[in-house]
Amino acid sequence: MNFTNYSDLYLFIADYLPNYYSRNDVLESDILFRFLTNEEINEYDKKWIKEEYGNDINAIKHRCIDLDKKFVEESLENYYKKF
Repeated sequence: MNFTNYSDLYLFIADYLPNYYSRNDVLESDILFRFLTNEEINEYDKKWIKEEYGNDINAIKHRCIDLDKKFVEESLENYYKKF
């Protein structure tokens, strides 16, 4: 494992997180991360974020951290099953 940036971590997660491409929590994380990094998101997602978090950027960051920790833990568990 060699992570040089955030996208490397997500490549690892994509490889080892069960059902990565069909999980709602992964989609949630992606939407929130794109919101935090000022990437484009659709109006429906903007409305959902506003309803869920208001203007609380710290709450959004903490949700992203919680999700990422869960993804890393699950991914590592699956990675180490190889040995």
